[in-house]
Amino acid sequence: MVLHGIGEVGVISSAMAGYRDLDFDNILCEYAEQYHFRNPQALYERARPKALYYLDGADPLYSPENFQDFSRWEADRIGIRYHATGYCRPTEDITFAFAFSGSMDTGPFSPKQIDLFRLLMSHMRQAVSTADRLRSLQNKVDDLRASFDNYLENLTDAALTVDVEGRSVFANSKAVALVREGDGISIRGGIVTLLRADENRAFQHLCASAGRLVAGDPIGGGTQKVSRPSGRRPYHVEVRVLTQSEALGATRPAVALVIIRDLERQMTVAPQHLTQLFGLTPGEARVAVKLFEIGHLDMVAEANGVSLATVRVQLKRIFAKTETARQSELVSLLARLAR
Repeated sequence: MVLHGIGEVGVISSAMAGYRDLDFDNILCEYAEQYHFRNPQALYERARPKALYYLDGADPLYSPENFQDFSRWEADRIGIRYHATGYCRPTEDITFAFAFSGSMDTGPFSPKQIDLFRLLMSHMRQAVSTADRLRSLQNKVDDLRASFDNYLENLTDAALTVDVEGRSVFANSKAVALVREGDGISIRGGIVTLLRADENRAFQHLCASAGRLVAGDPIGGGTQKVSRPSGRRPYHVEVRVLTQSEALGATRPAVALVIIRDLERQMTVAPQHLTQLFGLTPGEARVAVKLFEIGHLDMVAEANGVSLATVRVQLKRIFAKTETARQSELVSLLARLAR
């Protein structure tokens, strides 16, 4: 078997079977480097790119007698005297050439052998075409998987994909950092484990239910809290069933996405987002951000280095631009924009 590119000088890959006493590697290297484009079978296929078969004597131009040096090398080096070659082309750029050969001892191919050769080649073409479609599909899956992993990495929260047993399949960098803290969540033997036994049982049940949903069970995933030995606020954990397209993109055999939210983490609002969304000036955006983070106007004024009266004037402008009427409404709006 020889794999080569259409119009390319050289062989991409090759293999031999049935020649027990020969030095395969050296012969194939010799062929690829010196004889591939002096081979009447290869020249025939190149001249007739839609040809399905090459049979000795079927074409007066590309016959072994017209390529004495190649035929002599084949006979002396490998013992080949007769050829039947079938071509498979899964794409316009690639040809798989399957060459069946006979020696002086076997003689030319019989009509029955030629019929078997044609039948075998029909199956070979189907197999090559199927393999190429599977390869193309795998490339698409790999692209989708990389895209999905990149999406998880860019989440602001810790995120993992897990299988039905709660085994970690992929974890973004925030999840890796959270697990290293060991403050309520760890990974033991590859399995995401909560330190409290009762909470861990509930978590494993959520993962298992997510797996059952893929099989048709109407119940899957859910939320729970995770206690932290440090005494800080519990984590908020959400186990969500992956959709079919997400599961395809996820590194298999993931069935669920686990989002871990740290309620102790300070949420922030990007000032530039406020200028872009609401037309706030840079100074107004700073006031809005500090108001969200601190909550008291006098402290906002101190943090921004301005008077309380100035902050009050800016706040009125912020209310008008954001279409809010009071401080609590503004803070609620900013919370929906916070990261």
